[in-house]
Amino acid sequence: MAFRLPGRSNPSTIRPLEIGRRLLRAIDDNVDIDIKGRRVSPDTFTVSLSETDRAALADDENALIEELAAAATSYIRDEGLNILTAVNVRFTTDNALDTGKVAIATAISGQQSDDAPQEAVAEPEQQVDVPAAQEPAQPQPVVDHDPPPVPPVEPAPAAAEHVEPDVSSAAPVDLPPPVVTPAPEPLTISDAPEPTPARAALGAIVQRDGTRHPVGNTPLTMGRATSNAVQISDGQASRQHAEIRYENGRHHVVDLNSTNGTLVNDQRITGSQQLNHGDIITIGTTEFRYESS
Repeated sequence: MAFRLPGRSNPSTIRPLEIGRRLLRAIDDNVDIDIKGRRVSPDTFTVSLSETDRAALADDENALIEELAAAATSYIRDEGLNILTAVNVRFTTDNALDTGKVAIATAISGQQSDDAPQEAVAEPEQQVDVPAAQEPAQPQPVVDHDPPPVPPVEPAPAAAEHVEPDVSSAAPVDLPPPVVTPAPEPLTISDAPEPTPARAALGAIVQRDGTRHPVGNTPLTMGRATSNAVQISDGQASRQHAEIRYENGRHHVVDLNSTNGTLVNDQRITGSQQLNHGDIITIGTTEFRYESS
């Protein structure tokens, strides 16, 4: 059976639910182990579709990307994996793919082969020639060629010349070692996020004719009245018959005190009933199939 996306007149041969399952399988198949023994999940996903399938999903591609990214993030958290950055999902067209086929490529962005930073190489110390200190000038004896009547007087020795130290010849000062910034630790998702409409919207109830009604984290009312989100043209349905609710991470169907009751898998429910993938909801003579990721 072909399922239609909201707002599309042409059915797609591949369901968004199948794309979500293949994406989660790609995470399992491509978990890597870094040098510290941590399990690192892919964070970049490229979804390749045939030209026909991508055209059929074009109107809902942005919403589907958000849903797939939210589902991948939740799965990575539940599996206790690490990611280096936020999950990124993108779509592309592959003319080599047949209609109904999907291929998903994964990548781990920002991954380093070695967490330890490389040590800075110190430049060789510049050798500076230190000039030798000048020797003090030695006094020269005074020679008198004319024979004096008295012996010559020895002059007093000259004072040694004061030499200022050469600042440029001082020993080099030890510089502090270079600052090494360690590589960032991988991001670990630990806090459970609040349920979001994007994640909850992966569920849907589908009629026999293929009409698909996405269900999120807001109640989806069902009944004969035109004010319902899902109007049922069935004489055995009450005006306000039932609704789908999102509670504790799961969808439930709730009977609203209808006259003929609400059935799940041919069993009449009392009050609220948790839904599982593939459950059949019957209101009067109208059936809906519940689908969940």
